[in-house]
Amino acid sequence: MQPNLDIYGGAERVCHHVMKTLVSHGQKVELLTFDFDAGRYRTIMGEEIPKEVTVNSLGTRMEVSPPFTIYKKHHQLVYLFKRFRNQLQYDYLFSTQSASPFEPVYLSRGKKNIAYVHFPEIHDSYYRGSFKRKAYLWLFKRWVEQGVKELDFVFCNSKYTKTVIEKYWARLGVSDPAVVYPPVDLKAFWRDTPLSQRKLKVTYVGRFIPAKRHDYLKRLASECPQYEFVSIGGLMDSEKEWFNAFTQSLPVNYKVKPNLPRPELIHELQESRMYVHLMEGEHFGIAPIEALASGCVTLVHDSGGQGEFVPEKFKWKSYEDLKQKVTKYMDTDRDRDWEIERSVIWKDIAKLNPDTFEAAIWSHVEKVVS
Repeated sequence: MQPNLDIYGGAERVCHHVMKTLVSHGQKVELLTFDFDAGRYRTIMGEEIPKEVTVNSLGTRMEVSPPFTIYKKHHQLVYLFKRFRNQLQYDYLFSTQSASPFEPVYLSRGKKNIAYVHFPEIHDSYYRGSFKRKAYLWLFKRWVEQGVKELDFVFCNSKYTKTVIEKYWARLGVSDPAVVYPPVDLKAFWRDTPLSQRKLKVTYVGRFIPAKRHDYLKRLASECPQYEFVSIGGLMDSEKEWFNAFTQSLPVNYKVKPNLPRPELIHELQESRMYVHLMEGEHFGIAPIEALASGCVTLVHDSGGQGEFVPEKFKWKSYEDLKQKVTKYMDTDRDRDWEIERSVIWKDIAKLNPDTFEAAIWSHVEKVVS
């Protein structure tokens, strides 16, 4: 189960390789998703969906408007789950989008329920929120907990996420989630062009939503006119109003490229001197790893799971700290220093490849289904 496979993101890539894993081990796989377009899927993933996978479309994803947005979406999703429940034939349910695992409740025919959890967003938002926020999320949180209690095995994407899951979900029966870092196609992104031969360009990849903080790059562009800046990311219809407002009056040295085909994304990274990741509390962050493979000096915020593979000197804490580091590492005389740093980093990130991911996923799934 993966509702959204029409945008470039880590959850979508995880789903793709989970399906490949299951197919390669002789499992019959049925996919339940919205808006499936085989051509767009191929463009985003860089390869076809496994031909052995049966695709069950939930139809066109319906947009909803405030108030009570998450409750309206939940109502629609539950209606569709119930409609499809008797059409699906399966022994095990594997959800790869699972921040809110409703599937085990409404598609409750499997022997076991498995989930790859990117982050327990609802519980984190509830317990960190204001009284008003808690009141809004209270019922939704209860619904999430019904699904969590039905999970038999949980994967997660980083040690950071594992800690947060255990904090909120241990009392619901989830213990010792297995950390399996998301797969990165390192070979496709690899480039060793020296910094001095690259453009004075800073790139950022993240979905076009407010939480990804593309506004930081826009501000950097206005304050550092000597460099180029590029924002890349998936854009959904539900965010177009915000996106249209955000892209008003852009600095001349700042380009915004939504829904960029994968070959063009790779090209942008491989010709950039620097990559900055702007979200605070990123759960893992595939894009910074892709940037490192592409040869970019990579800066990430000092929070979340992305720092598990990035040295302290390349982490930033405030906007001014970020700006200072951008200026520092744009220095054209840093080729030798960066090559030494990158060779050390590479020893750690080299294991974040699809083969390692698929082997780790199957080593656990095999025990669950045996």
